[in-house]
Amino acid sequence: MRRVILFTHNFAAMRDFYRDMFGLEVVEEDEGWADMAAGNCNIAIHAAGKGAAGGDGAVPHKIVFHADDVAAAREDLVARGAKMGPVKVFGELHLCDGDDPDGNRFQLSNRP
Repeated sequence: MRRVILFTHNFAAMRDFYRDMFGLEVVEEDEGWADMAAGNCNIAIHAAGKGAAGGDGAVPHKIVFHADDVAAAREDLVARGAKMGPVKVFGELHLCDGDDPDGNRFQLSNRP
């Protein structure tokens, strides 16, 4: 996969969230478009046109970020203002969901 595109009615907040919360580098930006390096797959924020769905669950998706220590990564994001749920533990697997400014779900996971 090359990138995940998130359509949004709040372009600046979404771009800033993924850049500032996860330290993603904006590698290309144009009006209403920001492509960010996120390892082997980029995340692109794209301004949605009038009438386009966004943030209401119409198109389910979840971006998963790896963290060796999910609890520590969660605390870091919470300290910077992210809305995060609790860490869920399933044996060696640790997961934690959060929401971006548009209500899109993302997850921290220690799954390799």
